Amino acid sequence: KTVISSALMFMLIILALNGFISLADSFKYVGRGTFESIDAFYYTFLTLPRRLYQIFPFSVLMGAMMGLGTLNSHHELVAIRAAGISISRVIFSVMKAAFILACFLFLLGEYIVPVTEKMAANHWAVQTLGAPSAVSEDVIWVRDANNFIKIQTITSDKTLGKVNIYTFSEDKKLNIITLAEQAHYDGKDWILKGIEQIFITEKKVHSTYIEQARWPTLLDLELVDVIISNLEYLSVSGLYRYSSYLDANNLDSSQYWLAFWNKLTQPFTIAAMLLLSVPFAFSSSRASNAGSRLMIGIFIGIAFTISNKISAQFGLVYGFSPL
Repeated sequence: KTVISSALMFMLIILALNGFISLADSFKYVGRGTFESIDAFYYTFLTLPRRLYQIFPFSVLMGAMMGLGTLNSHHELVAIRAAGISISRVIFSVMKAAFILACFLFLLGEYIVPVTEKMAANHWAVQTLGAPSAVSEDVIWVRDANNFIKIQTITSDKTLGKVNIYTFSEDKKLNIITLAEQAHYDGKDWILKGIEQIFITEKKVHSTYIEQARWPTLLDLELVDVIISNLEYLSVSGLYRYSSYLDANNLDSSQYWLAFWNKLTQPFTIAAMLLLSVPFAFSSSRASNAGSRLMIGIFIGIAFTISNKISAQFGLVYGFSPL
């Protein structure tokens, strides 16, 4: 109880400060398009789950250190030990708290953050720009059997802009080039608009123009969610599905697998953070006050986060397994 309550209290304090700063920053958009003060509050509210997910491990470390340190300074741990409870049982109790907090973190990152982030991005775009914005301006390549598809932009309402489809024959010769101004999903198929098709044969090249046409297998709609979202805030299932899709099409999936394993192991960092806080529970109460525990906790949290980021990027550059 002490570990969980202290962690949650510390978490709420940091989240409140973070949210207040974010709210103040959101007011700079007031007056742009139809964005008003109420939109700043709503947009900030939608980003709170993501901010909570970001600060969660660090807050757990700080809260646990302060909570266990308080028990130590009040000699409550001494009483617990005097009652015959071993250090291993104390650690086991801490790990039970870690399990509860890790489950909450997993559910937050898997089901809440992806949804609220999409809602926040779309609300901001509609209110400031009057229409969904281009949330992905990097050229995206996907493969559908013998079709190689180039997508210039994807907006937050999943509209594809400047779609080029290159169709190859079985002997790897380019047969058809399909150029579409845009594509949107109607609930069943992808609808391409403003289409120019170029047919390439051994004798001649000719083209035709079509106002619109259906293309059922252009792109898996669920994969669009992955593409337009920030890697850090995608669900584990979405990352796994897209990474497997890239592997199946012989495309580079390293950054997505890295994000997948980072997301999957994120709850285990809670256990690691709580284990780091245990030694402070049994340190001398005279030698360890609240101020020193706070500074040590901040240092450990920052060092852990930086080392984790560096090792992940180092492995990505040199091709090491995320595990």
